[in-house]
Amino acid sequence: MATYQSKWLEKARALEPIVQQHRDEGEEQRHLPDPTWQAMRAAHLLRMWVPSALGGAEVELETMVRVVEELSRQDGSVGWNMMIAGNTSILWAFISHETAAGIIGDDPDTVLAGTILAGAGKALPVEDGYRVSGRWPFASGCHQADWMVASCHIIEDGAPRLGANGTPEVHAFVVPKSDFEILDTWHTAGLRGTGSHDFQVTDVFVPADRFFKSWAPTAYQPGPLYNTMITNVWGFNVSAVALGIARDALDSFAKLAQTKASSRNTVVLADRETVQTKLGEAEALLRSGRAFLYEACRDTWELLSAGRPVPIEQAAVNRLAYANATQNAVDATDMVFTLAGSASIYATSRIERCFRDVHMVTQHGVVGPAGFTLAGRCFLGLDTSLR
Repeated sequence: MATYQSKWLEKARALEPIVQQHRDEGEEQRHLPDPTWQAMRAAHLLRMWVPSALGGAEVELETMVRVVEELSRQDGSVGWNMMIAGNTSILWAFISHETAAGIIGDDPDTVLAGTILAGAGKALPVEDGYRVSGRWPFASGCHQADWMVASCHIIEDGAPRLGANGTPEVHAFVVPKSDFEILDTWHTAGLRGTGSHDFQVTDVFVPADRFFKSWAPTAYQPGPLYNTMITNVWGFNVSAVALGIARDALDSFAKLAQTKASSRNTVVLADRETVQTKLGEAEALLRSGRAFLYEACRDTWELLSAGRPVPIEQAAVNRLAYANATQNAVDATDMVFTLAGSASIYATSRIERCFRDVHMVTQHGVVGPAGFTLAGRCFLGLDTSLR
């Protein structure tokens, strides 16, 4: 596994020169610059979680998490878009093999973006399919997407179709680039280069073979990535973005501390015991959160690769690991942001970018503070869906 994993990590590390060259450009454009995206495509990173039956690499869980973490160290927005491209690749498994193969053709780096976790449009049944309309937020990577997935209620007799539990059932519909419109809404504090704009479709026909249930869909592919709740694997990648950003913050501070001194003190930061102590604490936070996340990652993969379900206890541990890794990354970044003093407040500072970007990750529902509550409820024996 180590050799296989190294192969993909080397691909990710090799992108650093081009990522750094276009880093500020992505911030200004508010989506990934085309040279960066094309380099990711040329390295075949976008096929890592595409099913092998469709020409993808279908790499194991930890390999993807490490690649996302590495690219996030280079730039948070690049890592985030890699995370999205990987996570949404799983969705190809939820439409029939014939349909997915017809869409992807001979290009397993075909990119699917969009959302099945936010918003809900309307799908009206018609002959051989549905007419879909709606607007959805947080479409990270939409500028580079070839296809978009959009969540909808199926409307019958003027009301949403209900699921077995009596609540409106949400389905995901897959639409081509020619059928969706990007709305310029992504004006944010951080992760500006992710291009997470709103998008909309208006009365678009979607054939009946291009939709699936948003929750617990039927998998048409046999691999372990595709036969579990998506939150059991997606969250590791999201937390890896925070870990990578924090790694960049701490490394950038350590470099700065070698030369920065106060205007009232000629001693550089690196020679101050209080700074040494705080940086040590920040490293401990980041490394402990990372270790717990990867431990949960390996335990989960052991279950999935053996064809076993993820029990609720492990799902609770996973949600705890997601939340803990993300919060520790934020706390570690905050510590070095403060230690750097006035040097960290300028837009030219890598620490400033890391500070803004890492705080954005906490707003993702799968890795946010609610994970502590959900895990605690499970450990207390209380009911929880752990979605």
